[in-house]
This record gives sequence, C-alpha cells and structure tokens, in this order.
Amino acid sequence: MMITRCLARRPATIQSAVGAWRRIPSRLSRSLYTVPTLDNHAELEQNGVKGLLSAKAFQIAYTDYQKYMVDELNVSTAQTPYEGQETKSLVIDFARDPTKAYAFNIASMAWNNHFFFHGLNTTPNVESRPSTNLQMQIDKDFSSTDTLRETFLATAEVMFGPGFVWLVQVNGEFGSLRILPTYLAGSPLSGAHYRRQSHDLNTHNADSYQALNKVGQFGAASGQDQRPKAPLGGVDVVPLMCVNTWEHVWLHDYGIRGKREYLEKWWNKINWSLVEQNATITSRGSYSFQA
Repeated sequence: MMITRCLARRPATIQSAVGAWRRIPSRLSRSLYTVPTLDNHAELEQNGVKGLLSAKAFQIAYTDYQKYMVDELNVSTAQTPYEGQETKSLVIDFARDPTKAYAFNIASMAWNNHFFFHGLNTTPNVESRPSTNLQMQIDKDFSSTDTLRETFLATAEVMFGPGFVWLVQVNGEFGSLRILPTYLAGSPLSGAHYRRQSHDLNTHNADSYQALNKVGQFGAASGQDQRPKAPLGGVDVVPLMCVNTWEHVWLHDYGIRGKREYLEKWWNKINWSLVEQNATITSRGSYSFQA
C-alpha cells in the first residue's frame, strides 16, 4: 500500500541490518512489542467502531497497521539498548537523533495510532460528554464546544497530507487548551519536540526543510549531545485527544471525498472521560498535569 510504503521506507543500511536480523533462527527472535488490547476489543474486531468505522476499516487501521508498526519496532530495536523500552520513551529518545529517523517514525506512529484508537468511545449506546470542569476550560479557551469542534475539524480537514490533529493542554499555571497539527509521524510529546513536524514538508523546498533541522550531527545544535528533553523556548504541552487523518483510516468507508464526514463522525465518538483523565483536575477549572 502506497501510504504504508511512504512512511516505512528504510534506508539501505537499515534494510541490510533488518535482513540479517530476519535470517537469525526464530528461536532467537522475540516479540517484545505487541498490539495493545483496546476496550471492547473483541466487539471492535467483530463489528468495528459503531458509527465510525466498519469491521474491515478497523482491521486495516488498527489490527493490521498497528501489528505492522510493532513488528517493525521489534526489528528496529532487536539486540540494541532500546529493546523492550517503553514506546513513549523510544519516541522521545529517537526524536533527538537524526540517524534514528526510521525508528522514530515507527515508534511515533505506534504510539500515535494507539492513542487515537484508545481515545474513542467504543461502549455501545453510551454518549460521552465533557464534564462541567472540562467544559469550563473549553469555554474559557474556545468560547464554546461548538467553536472548538468547528476549529478542530477545519484544521484536520485542510491538512494536505496525512498526520494527526491534537487537542493539547499547556503544562503551566493556567492549563490553556490548544490545537496542534502534526504531519506524518510527528509527535506532540514535549520531549520529542525536535520532531513535532508541525509543517507539511511536501510544501517546503529542500532549503526550507534544512532550516527546520536544528538537532544532531546535521543541525545547528550538533555539538549538544546532552540536550534537555524539555522544549528549548517551546511550549510544554500534554496531549489530551487526537484524530488520525491518514487516508488508510477513513478511505475504505468514506471514499475519496469523505474526509469531512469521517471527521464529523469521529467527533461524536470522543471519549471525553479519557480526555479529562489525561489532565488531573484538582479543583473547579484548575488542572494539575500528569508527568
């Protein structure tokens, strides 16, 4: 599939290493990373996400795609110091080294895709709504849920290229909500801000792309091997929810012109309880963030 090949194209050196690894007898091969089980997983495999994705679309976008990502992650980390490390931690570590771009893409897509599916309300006949406290924060930052919805869906609809759109909350005194698009396998994680990829690189020329590279042996910060994981002059945010705009998620059910319909139906499947759990509410309208 073209979409998958675009993301997962390996450099020649990695292809050679992977080929050698796969020639190792199977008794030495281990699958440390596996596809996470979702709530109501058996129901999802049988019937899909009711009101959003058919069983076939769920199989493509989660069962098959997530398995491909974790299989590649097992290959990329086998017999290295990263083997068995938490996926979120891999995203942050790999983001800081341009020579690990392929491994970053795999780890980040595995984390992002699971975050998206984990954030869906998959319980039949149960409608999820923001709590009073979360609604207050939404009203404060976007004036209303309707405004948040329209702004969020419009941002996702006009993305010319695959990626994710996130609702994030600033990790600070006021905990304001913001909308953050990331293209391809870009990560919203603060520790991975070196590869946030908030630009569609298909619309940048080679020179402008190089200007965005500030890390590792190829960038402006090449002499700083021990950089802090917190953003340098950036904004420290916590991802609360996201929508996956990669075509393989929605194309099967909605067709070539169906992206907007997919986005509108996704909005109705948000698990707002999980959105709230990603930020710990300590009092009415006041947020204390999880690390």
